[in-house]
Amino acid sequence: MGRSTRARKEPITRTGQPRIGKSSTATQATISRFHTLLKRQAQLKSKLQSACSSKSVQELAEVEREMEDLGGLAAYQEASILGQDETRGGDTSKVLVTWLKELNIRPAKEGSKLRMLEIGALSPRNYAAMQPFIHNEPIDLNSQHPDIVQQDFLQRPLPLDETDRYDIVSCSLVLNFVPDPHDRGKMLRLIHGQLEDYGHVFLVLPRPCIENSRYLDNELLTRIMRHVGFKEVIRKDKEGAKVVYSLWQKQKPVRVSAAAELATKRVLRTGGKRNNFCVLLK
Repeated sequence: MGRSTRARKEPITRTGQPRIGKSSTATQATISRFHTLLKRQAQLKSKLQSACSSKSVQELAEVEREMEDLGGLAAYQEASILGQDETRGGDTSKVLVTWLKELNIRPAKEGSKLRMLEIGALSPRNYAAMQPFIHNEPIDLNSQHPDIVQQDFLQRPLPLDETDRYDIVSCSLVLNFVPDPHDRGKMLRLIHGQLEDYGHVFLVLPRPCIENSRYLDNELLTRIMRHVGFKEVIRKDKEGAKVVYSLWQKQKPVRVSAAAELATKRVLRTGGKRNNFCVLLK
């Protein structure tokens, strides 16, 4: 009797550090698994703050052990860099550059450059072609390149004056990597504080975060962004695409909902195979 080809379910943790392959499938598997573990880690830590149990402590240790086995943030970034391979169309910076040209977004003063802060930068070369027009400052939580500043954006000080603010903040496939929903809301507020008046944020999210979440849809995301102080300028949301691109302009916050309504989860979609991604504002 031949062996069954049916795939077995993965255990909560697995041992052995896998080698990150160069195939699209292997790359995505590493990213997805690390996201899952990071979310579970945040859930367990939150649970342990309110009530300590030996079962939760043990599971947290197993989750963190698997994250180490996967290589930690370094392995995630390696997979993400592979995902930026031009043959896979993974470099989202090309979309932003195209939009800047189409919308004629230029420096206020002739001869100057647009100041940009790139959160979660994987390569310092993403905007190299736009160097005559853009001064980019790339940062990342776990920098893998000497030209990328290692920094936690959530701990980054706000600008002291207008000269320190940015024309553009790039937040491409970063918000979904923040494990805590309230920290995602905090990140949006901090981005607003980093931008000069009428500056822009380039927001890129995996399509399932908006299209298949129990707690977030496009309408609610728009309300959250308006409440923080952004209006949408342009969006690229092709059916079947893996990510949703959007460009938002800074404006004064608009009170679109009661504060409590945007601070708590509400089920917007029911049914199986939904994810729990959401953004909450304190």
